[in-house]
Amino acid sequence: MRRPTVEAVLFGACILAVAAGALAVRTARLGLRPMHPDEANQAVKAGILLETGRLDYDPDQHHGPSLYWLTIPALRLSGARDLAHLTEAEFRLVPAVFGAGLIVLVLLLADGLGRGPVLGAALLTAISPAMVFYSRYYIQEPLLVFFTLAAIASGWRYSRSGSLGWAVAAGASFGLMHATKETWVLAAAAMALALPLAIAWGRWRERVAGPESGVAGAERSDAPGILSILNPHLRPPHLLAAAAAACLVATALYFSFGTNPKGPGDSIRAYVTYLRRGTENGLHTNPWYFYLELLVAFRPGRGFFWTEGLIVGLAAVGFFSSLFRREKAGLCRFLAFYTVLLTAFYSLIPYKTPWCLLSFLQGMILLAGVGAWAVLRWLPGLPLKTLALGLLVTGAGHLGSECRRLNFDPRLIADQRNPYVYAHTSTDALNLAARMERLAQLSDEGHEMVIHVVTPENYSPLPWYLRKFNPDHVGYWHDAKNWARETAHYPPPSVILLTSDVQEAVDAHLRTAYNRQMIFGLRPTVLLSVYVREDLWAKFLSASAEPGGTP
Repeated sequence: MRRPTVEAVLFGACILAVAAGALAVRTARLGLRPMHPDEANQAVKAGILLETGRLDYDPDQHHGPSLYWLTIPALRLSGARDLAHLTEAEFRLVPAVFGAGLIVLVLLLADGLGRGPVLGAALLTAISPAMVFYSRYYIQEPLLVFFTLAAIASGWRYSRSGSLGWAVAAGASFGLMHATKETWVLAAAAMALALPLAIAWGRWRERVAGPESGVAGAERSDAPGILSILNPHLRPPHLLAAAAAACLVATALYFSFGTNPKGPGDSIRAYVTYLRRGTENGLHTNPWYFYLELLVAFRPGRGFFWTEGLIVGLAAVGFFSSLFRREKAGLCRFLAFYTVLLTAFYSLIPYKTPWCLLSFLQGMILLAGVGAWAVLRWLPGLPLKTLALGLLVTGAGHLGSECRRLNFDPRLIADQRNPYVYAHTSTDALNLAARMERLAQLSDEGHEMVIHVVTPENYSPLPWYLRKFNPDHVGYWHDAKNWARETAHYPPPSVILLTSDVQEAVDAHLRTAYNRQMIFGLRPTVLLSVYVREDLWAKFLSASAEPGGTP
């Protein structure tokens, strides 16, 4: 085994330093932002897994189980044994680690892209506002992007070495993609199409350039990895081992290690649901340019303009550079076609939520590293190179400034003026949670007090913010008539949370007096009225009137 050179050691140290910085940014003040409704759903599900050891995959409402299972070790290390004692930061730590882990993964691509492009991509991954923002969300996307890049990197390493270990690693990565989110099929399809396109383009370049140009020899010597993937001498046992690893990993997770026998079958049936949801018009239907608008030019109002145009612009340069470069062309071309295809797939699907852009943004960032390096190489003379480097550093500084504001400015972390805030929980929900905690302190029942939630709206993230209360004493109804019928023979609850569209129907079925003065914002355009039973309200007023009393 050859000893690494000094340059290789320094390069690796730089990448690890960037990864450490990215991890620090992603894990800082993880509890600053309220829990998004989707985050709350995931956290409650992971909490149930922590408490019961059981996880039932729901093909209609939830995504793959990998996020929950990979969260359990972090929750165990926190010392908590139930959902009530967990915090936002303990859940969000997992996607934050995977988000920073992307930077370490790019090391595996250094011989295919070049050290300069890889270092540039690592820096852009670290400071991309979108990458940081959603790495601080307890959702599947950071894990999906990580496993996707792991599959590409492992496939590349296998194509270079022919090692069985890398074949198994690639297969396991595909299995984890499948066990993370149903949209993994888009990335897999983009890979399957990008590979022959990259090879066909390379062969066309050879024919056009002719043997006298030297292009053919340069590209053949540089791209044995990409070409060998479709080589007829590829070892079938390695393919079988990769397929077995993919199936084993995905099946074990969906099977919940023996507790959910329906899981593997449900993971296939889920595509019927998500195909329908992805193509029909609905709440999350957005125009084809939705993602590009968020990244390139988001103008939420006067005085606000957000852009990650530096990444998109450099990615475009990297795309064209990859098509016509001679050295290290194979992997670059694969990533170029893969990124364009994946961006097109996500853009053409009517159903769009902003965190989905992470999948193709990672490809753009890799191409942006290639593009930045190409610009520095193309420009003649030291003065022009220095000017270009200065502009790139200035652009990176702008990205870093946006990253800080969008992720840590209290005025923007849950505000619609932030391009990556989408149907987010209002910061007023934190006030609601504090008020419910105060009422529990004053109630004779404490956290055993009965709470009813009546709203046709999606009531999440209330289960998260009411997690300290006995779940058997917290009920949820979408219809006021059903609520009235099902609770008619029980004592009136201590608190009722409801929205205005059911207020009249709820009022008609009240069986005791309630105070109705409190209203809190749950999400944009969704207000919750809080009915507090009069005896508990009297205690609340009395405690608030005492010296030092907290309202």
